[in-house]
Amino acid sequence: MTHLKYFLVLLAFIFCAHSYSQVNPFEKNDFIPPVDIPIYLSGTFGELRGNHFHTGIDIKTQGSVGKPILAIEDGWVSRIKVSTSGYGKALYITHPDGYLSVYGHLQMFNDTIQKVVVEKQYEKESFEVQLFFEKDELPVRKGQVVAMSGNTGSSIGPHLHFEIRDLRSQNPLNPLLFNTIKINDYYRPKIKLLAIYPVDKFSTINGKNDTVYFDISGWGENHRLRNNPTINISGSISFGIATYDLMNDIPNKNGVYSNKVYVDNNKVFDIKMDRLSFKTGRYINSLIDYSYYKKSKTRLIRTQVDTNNMFKNYVNVINNGIITIDDTLSHNIRFEIRDAYDNLASLEFDVIGNKSRKEIKNSDVNRVGILFKYNNENNLFEEGIKAEFPVNTFYQSFYFDYQKIKKDSTTYSSIHKLHNSFIPVHKYYNLSINFDSISDSLLTKAFIAYSEDGLDYYYAGGIIDGKALKAKYRKLGYYKIMVDTIPPKIGEGNFKEASNVKAFGKLSIKISDSDSGIKSYRGYLNDNWILMEYDPKNELLIYNFDKNIGKGENTFRLEVIDNSDNFIDYECSFIN
Repeated sequence: MTHLKYFLVLLAFIFCAHSYSQVNPFEKNDFIPPVDIPIYLSGTFGELRGNHFHTGIDIKTQGSVGKPILAIEDGWVSRIKVSTSGYGKALYITHPDGYLSVYGHLQMFNDTIQKVVVEKQYEKESFEVQLFFEKDELPVRKGQVVAMSGNTGSSIGPHLHFEIRDLRSQNPLNPLLFNTIKINDYYRPKIKLLAIYPVDKFSTINGKNDTVYFDISGWGENHRLRNNPTINISGSISFGIATYDLMNDIPNKNGVYSNKVYVDNNKVFDIKMDRLSFKTGRYINSLIDYSYYKKSKTRLIRTQVDTNNMFKNYVNVINNGIITIDDTLSHNIRFEIRDAYDNLASLEFDVIGNKSRKEIKNSDVNRVGILFKYNNENNLFEEGIKAEFPVNTFYQSFYFDYQKIKKDSTTYSSIHKLHNSFIPVHKYYNLSINFDSISDSLLTKAFIAYSEDGLDYYYAGGIIDGKALKAKYRKLGYYKIMVDTIPPKIGEGNFKEASNVKAFGKLSIKISDSDSGIKSYRGYLNDNWILMEYDPKNELLIYNFDKNIGKGENTFRLEVIDNSDNFIDYECSFIN
C-alpha cells in the first residue's frame, strides 16, 4: 500500500509538472501597455544584438525623455537596479499570477520609489545600487505611473526597454504575443541577402569550395535571387540569410519572429523567437555567421547548427540544418520569414544537383596552427604567454594560429596574436602575459590591452601575478601590456569658482580618461558625500540639488580615479 501511495503521488507530481509546462503563458489577456502614447518599436523581441538576443521590445518615446511609464498589472516592486551600463535605471515588478515585468533605461522613478532609492544610494554612498524588496514594501496598481522614461545605461537614444518574464524560470517572453500589447504592423519582413556555404572539402557551389553570396530582389511576400542565377550544388551545404522586419509608420529595421526553410516542400529548418533564456543568449554568435558580421556588420542567420550550440529556439531542425545534394535533379529551396503578427515574406529558388564528389584541394588553406577541438581543453604555452581554454569554449573545432609580434614603443611585453577576432568565444578563458621589463614604479599602472585588428587597443584589465598580468577573456585577437600614468581629466561644468548657482537646480561637470578609463568618483559638498549621477555616454557627472546644498557659500570637491589608480581632485566654492 505504501508503494502504491508513493507511486500515485509521484504520478500526480509528474502530471502537474507536465501540465504546467503545457500552459500557454501568452493566453493572459489583461495586461495593459506600459505607456499611454502610440507604440512604435525601435527593437523587437529576439532581435540579433551584440553577444545576445534582445530580451524585450524597445518602445520609442517620441524622441524625448520624461514620458510616464505605467505598471501593466497589479503587483509589487521586487527589484531596482541603477547602473551606468546595461538597462541603466531599471524597475522590476512582480505580478501575483506568475509574471515579472521589467522597465529599463528610465530617467527616474515615481516620488515614492525615488525616495527609497535615493536613501539607499546615500546609505551606500554609491550611485550604482541593486535593491530587492518584499511583497508589501512597494505595492503598485495597474496603470499607476511607476517611473519616467529616459536614456540611461547603454541606451543610444530615448526609449523604454520593456520585458515580460515568466516568474518561475525568469525566462523573457515575447510581449507582442500577448493580445493586449499590440502595435500596428501590416508590413512584411524584408529579405536582403542569401549565403550558401560548403560544409566540407567535397562540397561545391558552382564548382568552387567557397561561400557564395546572392543579392535579393523583390518585396512584399515574394522575394527572388537578383538576376535569377543558375546554382549548381554538389555535396553538403547550408544556408545563411539576412532579413529584417518593417512596421507601419516608422523606418526602423527590426528583428523577425521566425525563419523556416523547406527543401522540396519538406521543412528542414525552423527557428522562432517566442521566449528566450539568459543562459543561452551568447549562442547568438553560433547562430549567425560571426566572421561575416565582424567584416560587414550584417548578421546572417545560419541554418547549420554547430555541435556545441545549445540554443533552445531551434524547432525540428533536420540533419543540423545541413542539406546534402547527391543527384543531378533540380531541387526547390524556400525560405519563409514571419514577424510576430504572421506577416510573411518568402524567398524561393532552385538548385541543380551535381554528383561530383571530387575533393577541392584549396579547402585546407585554413589548416595552419594547432587543432583546437571544441570538446577538449586546449592550452597555449609559448614564451611570454599562457592561455588556457576550457572544454566547450568554442562552437566548432578549428586550427588555432598563434603569432608573437615584436613589441612597439607603447608596449611592456611582446604583442601576442591569438588567432583572429573572427572566431567567436563562448566561455571565458585564462590568459597570462609576462612583462618583458618594467620598473617597480610602473608595475601598478600596467594593464592588458586588447585590439581586434592590431591597430586600436583599449583597456582590458588584468591583475599582477608575479612577473605577469593575468585575466579572463572571451575574445581572440591581439593582446599586449601597456601602462597608464596619466590622471583622469576634470573638464568644464556649468559652474566655476564664485559662481552663483541658486537658479541652476543642479551641478554638472565633465570627467574623462582616454587610457584605462574611469574606475570611481566621489563628490562632496561641505565635506558631505553627495549623490552624483554618472553618464558615461556624455562623460558627465550631475548633482541634483537636495538637502546637502546650503544657503550662501558652499565648497564642492570631486575625486576621480582611473583603472590604473591615477588620481585627480578638484575643488571650488560657489554661492547658492
